[in-house]
Amino acid sequence: MESTIKSFSEIYKTVYDLPGISDKRAHEEMQKFMNEASSTGLGHPAVSNIQLGETLPGSIVVFFMDIRGFTKMSIALGNEELIKILQAITAASIISIKQYGGYVIEFTGDGVMAYFGQGLNTTERDAFNALKTCAFLMNGIKEVVNQYLNKLLDETVRVGMGIEHGNTLWTRIGSKETNQVKPVSEVSFIAGKNSSHAKPWEVVMGKNIATWIPDRFKGTYDSYSFQKNGEKYTYERSTFNWESFFTEYCQNVSDLEKSLFRNKLPVLSPRVISNDGLVAPVIRKENANPGPRPLKDQPFFG
Repeated sequence: MESTIKSFSEIYKTVYDLPGISDKRAHEEMQKFMNEASSTGLGHPAVSNIQLGETLPGSIVVFFMDIRGFTKMSIALGNEELIKILQAITAASIISIKQYGGYVIEFTGDGVMAYFGQGLNTTERDAFNALKTCAFLMNGIKEVVNQYLNKLLDETVRVGMGIEHGNTLWTRIGSKETNQVKPVSEVSFIAGKNSSHAKPWEVVMGKNIATWIPDRFKGTYDSYSFQKNGEKYTYERSTFNWESFFTEYCQNVSDLEKSLFRNKLPVLSPRVISNDGLVAPVIRKENANPGPRPLKDQPFFG
């Protein structure tokens, strides 16, 4: 994927200008971006054939992005301009996710949910691409999108993100007429919770992916905890220092190609399912089975 990467400025300018002009060349360029970031529709192709009632063990990185600030814009702007801004940010985000190998799963109000990985397993490259997407989008929206919006109405959007990696059970949720394939596990819910808890321009990581990355790219963050039936459950979290990561790994694609992916990328095994068919949650008491190791076993970062 890296050989086809476009800068966020290129992507955003194309999708922002497109709704307001009839330039054939701009339309062709937009189509080129979409083709290079190949994927069709929403969802993950590896699990698209799951039927209602079926489950399939898998492993993924879940990514959430929440865009904030549209309430003020909805009051200050007409609906046509508001749609243009929302569409441009969403389209640019989709292209950015896809060009790093991610799969857009759904739109969550003013945000996007995506998966990284092959559906049934996840490699270090998948996890690294998910982190690159966080840094690429954060920097792009902060430095590119908000320049456009400042010129337009002296107002900006703000972004918060959540991310986590781990094992899951894929299943199809809903009725025969209306349904969707979903990964059901703490991974999705923690990533979504991290995104909603994140402050503007903050990425909150779950413990699995946080344990894997070097200390220079993470900071402390409050654990997610709750009590149930007198027992306290805790899930460790960290912040992702996306600015440092962007400077080190996202600004020069050729250097990234030369310096990374030197080692064989390990494949994570699906979580072991017990005899009763249940999967033990990762949010657990201290004396419980810790489950599979997170992405950690082989060196990856230069």
